[in-house]
Amino acid sequence: MASANLLFFVLMLSSVRVGRSSESLFKLKCQPAVGVIGQTTHISCSIELYTKPKPVVINTVTLTRSGEKKPCFAFQPFENIQTGDSRFGVENRPSLQLHNTTISDEGEYRYYIRTNLGQDDVQFTINVTAKYSNPIITSVQKEIVNDGAADLYCSANGGYPAGTIHWFDQSNTNWTKSATLQSTQGNDGLFTLSSNLSFQKIDSLWAPFRCVVLNNRYEEEGGTTSTLEIKDNRDNPPSSSSTVNNSIAGVVVIGSLIIGLLIVLLFKRRRNQQLRRASAIPILSAVPMEQTYPEEEKGLNEPVYKKAAEAEEIFTV
Repeated sequence: MASANLLFFVLMLSSVRVGRSSESLFKLKCQPAVGVIGQTTHISCSIELYTKPKPVVINTVTLTRSGEKKPCFAFQPFENIQTGDSRFGVENRPSLQLHNTTISDEGEYRYYIRTNLGQDDVQFTINVTAKYSNPIITSVQKEIVNDGAADLYCSANGGYPAGTIHWFDQSNTNWTKSATLQSTQGNDGLFTLSSNLSFQKIDSLWAPFRCVVLNNRYEEEGGTTSTLEIKDNRDNPPSSSSTVNNSIAGVVVIGSLIIGLLIVLLFKRRRNQQLRRASAIPILSAVPMEQTYPEEEKGLNEPVYKKAAEAEEIFTV
C-alpha cells in the first residue's frame, strides 16, 4: 500500500509541467478513438523523434480524464506496477487499449509519458457507440383498410448515441417529415427509438412501407419492410389520383383506336368509290349507238304503218 502511494506521488510530480521540457527529443501523438460498448477499444499513439532514430525506453505512463487531477491509469514498465482502472493497458508502446468499453468511458483524456529521451503529453478523445437492434414495424389497427386511418410504429433499442428513424414507401418516397420520433434513454445509458407514422387516409398503392434506423452520423444500421396488409374497402372503393389517371388514360387509348378505325374505313370507302367511277367510264364509252338501216326507215314511212299510227293516236285520245 505504501509503495502504491509513493508511486502515485512520484507520478503526480512528474505530471506537473509548464510547457514542453527542453530535454524532450520527441513528440507524442494520439488519434481519436471510437469504441463499441462491451468490446475492446484501441487507442493508436505514436512517437515522432526530433533527432536521428534512437531506441525509446518508456519509464512511466499516466492517463488522466479531463477535469480530474488523479490519473485513472498509471503504469511503470520497469517495475511492472499498474494502478487505476485495470481495463486500461499499454500495447505496442506507446498505444493504449481499453477492455469492456462502457458509456462512462466516453470523454477527453490527457496521456503523459516519460522516456529516456524526455517527456511529453497529448490529449485525445474516446467516443462510444452501440448498434441498434433491427427495427420492428407494428400497427395500432388490427386491420388496415384502404382509404381509412392507419397508425404505423417502428421501434429499435439498445443503441448509443441517440439516432433517428426514417420512413419510405414502395416508390422510395421519404415520409419522415410526417412521422413523430420519440427517443428514450434507459438506466444503462442505451437509447430506445420509436417513430409513429399516422395517416387519416392511407392508400394501398403506397405499401409496403420500410423504416430505417440511422445512427448519430446518419449511417444506416438496420431496416425492415412492413408485412402489414392493406385491404380494399368494399363500401368505399379506392379512388386515388393514380386510379383516376389510369381510367382517363384508358379512355384516351380507346378513343384514339376508334378514331383511327373510322379514318381507315372512310379512306377505304373513298378509294372504292374512285375505283368504281374509273371502271364505269370505259364501259359506257364501249356501248355502240343503235344503228338505223335505210330499209327500216322506208318501211316505217309506208302508208300501212302511218295509218296504224294515226289509229293508235285516235284511240288514245
